[in-house]
Amino acid sequence: MSLLKITFALAFLGIVGCQTMPYQPYARDVKKKPQSGGTIALHSEHRDEDRAKATQMMSTNCGSNEVKVLEEGEVVVGQTTNTNANQNSNYGNKQQVGTLFGMPVTSGSDASTNVNSTATTTQLKEWQITYECVAATTVPATKTSSATKAKAATTKKN
Repeated sequence: MSLLKITFALAFLGIVGCQTMPYQPYARDVKKKPQSGGTIALHSEHRDEDRAKATQMMSTNCGSNEVKVLEEGEVVVGQTTNTNANQNSNYGNKQQVGTLFGMPVTSGSDASTNVNSTATTTQLKEWQITYECVAATTVPATKTSSATKAKAATTKKN
C-alpha cells in the first residue's frame, strides 16, 4: 500500500512540476534603425507579456525619445505544405474458366494500384509592430522686436 502512495505522490509532483514552467515572453527585432525606429515581431496569438517585452524593446531603441507606433497587424511570413497520400493495391482475381478453340479463357480483374493524395498549404503569420522614434520638439523663444516694445510702452501711457 505504501508503494502505491509513493508512486502516486511522485506522479503528482511530476505533473505539478511541469505546469510551473515560467513563461518566456517572445518578441524579436525584424528591422531596427538605432534611435530612429524599426519593426518588432510577436507570435500571431501573442500574450500581454509579449507586448510588454516589445514595448520595452521599442523604448530601449528610442532612448529618451517618444515611441510612435505607425502600424501593427498580422503579416504573412511564409507557408508550409503538408501532403497526405493513400495507396490501395488490388492484386487481381484472374482465373482460367475454360478454353475456347484450345485457347485459355480467363475471367476477373487485373492487378491495379490506386494512389490518392492531397496537399494542404497553410500560411505562416506573425504580428508585427512598425514604430518610429519621435524627437522631443522644443518651442523656440521668440524675440520681441524694439517696435513691439515701443508700441507696448505707448499703450501703457494712454
